[in-house]
This record gives sequence, C-alpha cells and structure tokens, in this order.
Amino acid sequence: MAEDASGPLGYCVVEYTFFDQGFVTMLMVVPSARGKGVGYRLLESAAVSCTTSKLFTSTNVTNQPMQRLLQRAGWSPMGLLHGLDEGDPELFYLCRTPVGE
Repeated sequence: MAEDASGPLGYCVVEYTFFDQGFVTMLMVVPSARGKGVGYRLLESAAVSCTTSKLFTSTNVTNQPMQRLLQRAGWSPMGLLHGLDEGDPELFYLCRTPVGE
C-alpha cells in the first residue's frame, strides 16, 4: 500500500496462482495521485517482494495508462488473449528481472 499524510494513495496485490508464478492481480491508484510515480513504486515493490522467478500482470488493450506505466517500469509484453472481455483483448506482461530474485 502507498500512502502519505493525507491517507492511502494506492495498493498492489500479488498472487501466486498463475502457473505458480507471481501475478499482479490488482494495481489501483487514487485519481489525484496518478501520474506522480505511485503506480511505478507499487510495481517496484511488487517486484522486490515477489517470491518467484517470474512476475506477470495483464491489462486490457484499451487501458493505455497501464500500458504506459508497464513500459516505463521495464515490463515486457508477452502475449494477447482474446475472449475475456468481449471486444477488448487482454495484454500479458512479464517483469523481466524481478528484484526479489
């Protein structure tokens, strides 16, 4: 969780049910804190704390802000899956070098 004196700014959830690898299932940043590095720091923290050799996440094709964040954070696109959200394919990403290794 990220917070400052005003309260919570965002949170990140990592699970290990995706082929026994780390997977960021949720990354949420309050609108007023977006674009200020909060999401980047949350992803960095997820990589540091990840207990597996690989850390994945996914986002919809229409979620351009998340795609830009993942690119800035050095995550690599791994593939595209159709059929989860009709008309909005899911892009999968891999954190190439989780710091927690």
